[in-house]
Parts: sequence; structure tokens; C-alpha cells
Amino acid sequence: MAKKSVQEAPETEEPKPVSATDKKGKATPKRPNQSKAKPPVNPPLTNKEKREAVKKSGPLTKEQKKQAREDVRAERGRIAEGQWKGDPLFDKYHLPRDRGAERLLVRDIVDARWSIGQYYMFGAFAILIFSTAGTVQLQSYLFIGLLALTGAIVIESIFLSRKVKRIVLKRFPKTTQRMGGLYWYAIQRSIMPRSMRNPRARMSYKATEDDLGKIVK
Repeated sequence: MAKKSVQEAPETEEPKPVSATDKKGKATPKRPNQSKAKPPVNPPLTNKEKREAVKKSGPLTKEQKKQAREDVRAERGRIAEGQWKGDPLFDKYHLPRDRGAERLLVRDIVDARWSIGQYYMFGAFAILIFSTAGTVQLQSYLFIGLLALTGAIVIESIFLSRKVKRIVLKRFPKTTQRMGGLYWYAIQRSIMPRSMRNPRARMSYKATEDDLGKIVK
């Protein structure tokens, strides 16, 4: 008898290795970047946090109140000294109009030069007093003197603005500050008496251009 022909079984495909993607059915997401900015070790307390801390600590004794006042006085002196030196760590305590390296440079430019504008307030006040008690002729002379003083300040402001533009663009060629704002900032400071300027003047009249805007710690 003829042997029965054995039917050959169909060839089965070899199983492929299963990847991690095939197991989940979707692509494995990338691992997020774990490098984040760490907060400061001793962050300063807000005013609300300070008030809550005082409430929790209970009433203070006379010695504690005296020590707290001395600490506040010492901290204010340290801040004022840092601002005067131009230390960038204390720049945050300035008003928004005074913040930034460009503003520090502009203040030094104004304070390092003698100007007619710093006497404008005294001159205008004197003219106002004498004009109310003097004769008509004297009032006309005082009015002409006030116009002459104002004209001199305008001319001086033009030269000051040019100097500010030259030095600021030389030091900060890629500055984002508006030059018009820096001009007005310099002019406003120049017409203030030197003793009343805030932040206070740190440059003498003998300061050179290289001394302007430097941070002295």
C-alpha cells in the first residue's frame, strides 16, 4: 500500500522581539528635565509673613523691642551704604526709576559735573520772593533773569543729553533702555540741588569718565 502522503504544515513566522513601545501600545514619553532653579537657602520674609511671625512669638519685652529697633536701623544703614556704592545686590531697594546699571551710570554722569541747574530751585524761589515785594521795574528785571536762567538750563540740558548718549552707548551698546527716558532722568536730576538728590551723589567733581558707573563693594 502506498504510504499516505503527509501534509506539510504551513511554516509559522518566528516571533519578533517585543519592544518597550509595543508593550505599552504608545511611545514612551521623554523624561522631563529635572534641573530646576533651586530657591535661596534663606529667602527674605514678606511683610505678611513678618507680621504673622511677630504674632506667633507673642509680646516683646523692652530689651527685645530695643534690639529690634537697632536691627532695623543697622539694616537701613547697610542698605543705604550698598545703594550709595552701587552694589547690584541692593539695587532692588531703589525705586523702579533708579534701578539698573544704565541708571547708575547716568546718575554718576550728572553728579560728576557742576551744573547751573542745581541752583535753579534757589534762584526761582529768590526771584519769586523779590518779585512780590519789589517795584515794577525790579519785577521786570527779575523776570528777564528767570528767562535767562531757564535758557541756560535748556542749553546745558542739550549738552548733558549728548554726553549721556555717548557714554551709555559706549558702555552698553545693546541696552534696552529708551534713550529719551535716560535723557529726562538726567535732566531731572541735574536741576535738583546736589544735597537733595536721591539716591545721593557718590561722585566728586574730580571724577574721570572711567570712574563713572563702577561698582565699589
